Amino acid sequence: MTLSKAIAYRISQLLAENELTYYRLSCKSAVPTSTLSNIMACSCKSCNLSTINDICKGFNIKLVTLFDCDLFEPENIDDND
Repeated sequence: MTLSKAIAYRISQLLAENELTYYRLSCKSAVPTSTLSNIMACSCKSCNLSTINDICKGFNIKLVTLFDCDLFEPENIDDND
């Protein structure tokens, strides 16, 4: 799995767990819905850490919590993103 797909999948998991929509996450994180949509569609190959941090703030979690998932184990990430 590419890193961008892993991030999109993890955000989807957190949206479901927190019963949030893209719009509500956008409001809570101050990340535009268009940016969230691009991340979720994997149309931006590199998302900066600041944006990921803002998304984490929207979920009220730490960065480490976002990445504390088997999706991000080295053997699960394809470097050819």
